[in-house]
Amino acid sequence: MNAQWSRFAPLLIKQTPWLVMMLLFIVGFITSLLRFSSFDLNLSDAWALLVSFNPDSLSQQILLTLRLPRSLGAMLIGANLAVAGVLMQGLTRNALASPSILGITSGAACFMALSSIGVVFLASLNSVLVAALGGLLGGGLVMVLGGFFSQSAHPLRLVLAGIAISALLVGVTRASVILADDMAYSVIAWLAGSISSLDWSQFAQLWPFSLVALAIAFVMAGKMNLLALGEEVATGLGVNIKHVRVLVCLSIILLTAVSVAIAGPIAFVGLLIPHIARKIVGVEHQVLIPCSALLGASLLLWADALSRSIAFPSETPVGVITALIGSPCFILLALRSKLS
Repeated sequence: MNAQWSRFAPLLIKQTPWLVMMLLFIVGFITSLLRFSSFDLNLSDAWALLVSFNPDSLSQQILLTLRLPRSLGAMLIGANLAVAGVLMQGLTRNALASPSILGITSGAACFMALSSIGVVFLASLNSVLVAALGGLLGGGLVMVLGGFFSQSAHPLRLVLAGIAISALLVGVTRASVILADDMAYSVIAWLAGSISSLDWSQFAQLWPFSLVALAIAFVMAGKMNLLALGEEVATGLGVNIKHVRVLVCLSIILLTAVSVAIAGPIAFVGLLIPHIARKIVGVEHQVLIPCSALLGASLLLWADALSRSIAFPSETPVGVITALIGSPCFILLALRSKLS
């Protein structure tokens, strides 16, 4: 018995972090799905929805039409932003990199705001395409000005370029809100980061782009490990650097654009989650990417539940919740890294 336990114990200890993360995710999903509603929703309603849907049941109708797409959307958006952060930090080899800091989120939000006030060229395009174009413009400007394509680029220069371009894009976004008096409130609410209106039609736009971009990220995981060794080493090992950069950038832009198009800019998920995931599973991207996706999904599910609980029955934008959670956590991580 002791010999069997001695063989089983190391495996159990190794899998404990994953079990804890899965438990956190499952409880978060159930909490987001059922809690803080004006109607009495419980697990039996959710089970009945799966096995014997009753169209006459108000509780099941609410779960199907309102809560389920919202929870599934929160799960995907959280995973998208977390994986985008992992890819951005790995691609730039900069621990402070994230879609929000390097201009991709602000660019996507700026173009979405311009589209909402009726800018002719953007108003005629699909919202995901609009956000992708904005993210491409913002991220591209930051990378060019920050010297990303230079052999001697300093990581701080990239961050400073991101701060400057993001400030410019935020200024344009605010100007567009001021000019659009009749739509100002809806644009401001969207800019705070909210999934309160996420329905099946929006989820239908979200999941195909998300799955394609996440699949690219998983395929590129091994190449990202080699890229972390340095471009010269990676090239020597047969990695096509340009090919990897193009595909990783495509994944980052898709993950960020579709999330911003549906929920608005949501802060700190792409910056904070990769750091937490590295503390848990290390730096191998084959493990880091799924761990970050799971943690990002859990964070946004819990943030969604908290957004309804703080001022129930009113809702707080989920972007405000992630900022309140992310800011102190990131400061704590920075202090611990400095002390160690």
